[in-house]
Amino acid sequence: MENHISLNISKLVDKENLSKDAFGRLFDLKRGAISSYIDGKALPKIETLQKISARYKISIDELVNKEIDAKRSVNVSDISEIEPYESHAITIPLYNSEASAGIGQLQLNNEYVIDNLQVPFARENDIALTIVGDSMTPAMQSGDIAVVRNMPNWNDYLEFGNIFIVVTEHEVYCKVISKNEEKEIFTLKSYNSNYSEFEILKKFIRQVYKVIGIISQRSY
Repeated sequence: MENHISLNISKLVDKENLSKDAFGRLFDLKRGAISSYIDGKALPKIETLQKISARYKISIDELVNKEIDAKRSVNVSDISEIEPYESHAITIPLYNSEASAGIGQLQLNNEYVIDNLQVPFARENDIALTIVGDSMTPAMQSGDIAVVRNMPNWNDYLEFGNIFIVVTEHEVYCKVISKNEEKEIFTLKSYNSNYSEFEILKKFIRQVYKVIGIISQRSY
């Protein structure tokens, strides 16, 4: 799976006709961050990918895995500004998701809470999960913390191309969900090219959580 993040960000910078630092400020990034992304010295966090996705109406899957045509993307003047994060932080529980591996359910009992986090972009009832494995690199790595939101109506509507926690009868996956030609099937994809995409019947899915942000130990 070829990584197109650097090329796509470069195209969007050119589209805006801004300096790299000025473009970065649109997404609350530190000075030099965009240059490091374009030069391949660092990778954007999932929060940054989500903001770029929202501004240009481009899925995260496209940003990471496909060469976009910036000339055909939606004009930013037609898109409302991204809402800033709330100034106050909500405290949410951090669960040890390793306890969920192979069980087919998220262990959300108090005994599996390993910390409580203050997260400025979280809502009430959001939770945080530790990420295990490298299937979603470069968007996230093992050891990162995913802030997730329950999607009780996932069977009726999902924003395809985003990252979700998918709970099946036997496993808990962190994957990109893509639309399938078959109505009752989802395609699950990894960012890491060492992992193949696969299909899953909706009837085997118990719950879906949307990854709304990543808290990373890495610095960019």
